[in-house]
Amino acid sequence: MSFDERLKNLVEGTKEKELEVLRRDREAQWRPGVQWRGEEGEVTTAAMFVDQHPDWNAVLEVWDLDPTKFAVIEPVLFNAWDAAIGNGETRRMRQYKAKVVRRKNENLFDIDALREEISKHKPNKSKVINGEGVYNVVLSDWQIGKPEGGGTQATANRVLNGITSVLTRAKELRRCGRSIGTLQILWVGDSVEGCLGHYEQQTFGVDLDRRGQINAVRTLLLAALKKWAPHFNEIKICAVGGNHGENRSTKGKSFTTFADNDDLLVIDQIRDAMEFNKESYGHVKTIIAPDYLNVTIDTCGWILGVTHGHVAKESGTAEQKMKRWLERMSLGRQPIGDCDILVSGHYHHLRVADWGSVQWLQAPALDGGSEWFKQIRGEQSQPGILTFLTYPEVKVKDLQVL
Repeated sequence: MSFDERLKNLVEGTKEKELEVLRRDREAQWRPGVQWRGEEGEVTTAAMFVDQHPDWNAVLEVWDLDPTKFAVIEPVLFNAWDAAIGNGETRRMRQYKAKVVRRKNENLFDIDALREEISKHKPNKSKVINGEGVYNVVLSDWQIGKPEGGGTQATANRVLNGITSVLTRAKELRRCGRSIGTLQILWVGDSVEGCLGHYEQQTFGVDLDRRGQINAVRTLLLAALKKWAPHFNEIKICAVGGNHGENRSTKGKSFTTFADNDDLLVIDQIRDAMEFNKESYGHVKTIIAPDYLNVTIDTCGWILGVTHGHVAKESGTAEQKMKRWLERMSLGRQPIGDCDILVSGHYHHLRVADWGSVQWLQAPALDGGSEWFKQIRGEQSQPGILTFLTYPEVKVKDLQVL
């Protein structure tokens, strides 16, 4: 290749590079889109006819800016030109450019004000409980006679240990300054296992007949009262019947009355036994649901409702069942529908729920568990005795499972 040819190629190559530079730098000043600079920016619309005006919310959304978080503010600029639209006609076109800012959140939390408040804050005085409290002890679902978990012997041992734990807890609370004058025993049912009508293997499995079960329950409850009576000014036993205490036929159905229940029969016997020793047990009172499956009792000015829990026939979880049942009781103007505290058993596990005006306390059991439930669900609840205090100032305080 001659020198002249090489020189010609060099000049033409240089022109191509210069043109490439011009092409890279060439850009319309009003190009549709958004230029954002951290806290503000500009948005430019596409071309539109002169008689059209931009919907800024729509424009912002096109460029992924939420109109609730970003806003277009004045001044709004535009340029205009005439554009051919065919058939020798032209129309005036416009393109708009506007400033975009982030909307200020009027409810934005002021962290500096918080720091200042912290530096000036004075601790509130602790609320002092002046009223005398009621010590509630929930005795639920012993199911004496049930063979599982060691049978009656193991259940009796748990009850005896619980008798001691109830007193230990009372002493502990008093050392903390809690004023406790009344012990309230909430007897929520299923103290006996029964012998017939609950499931096919029941009659084969029980380790005590009906008389034996009732005798064992009465003996254990009398032992508890003997230990507890000297330590309280007043003792109330509030009792409802459970499903296992029902007088059932071979068809598995209760066929007499709601009050014909072994859970309540035991309390009748306890009451009669205490009548022979008023010096030691004259301060013990019994409250039994009269042919009904729930009962309410005034507790420091609060209405405390007690039911076993088998009355709730809705589907769903234990809480869903109990809540719906209580709603129906309230709608039907039943006394328990006005309760402030609802205590139930039957479901054998601890649950606590705040339903606004009502606090629901679901008590654990003291039986030996359920092998059937364990086999189908893989779960097993922990045995225990639910305890809590009630004061005029507060419905539920110092809740503990013993």
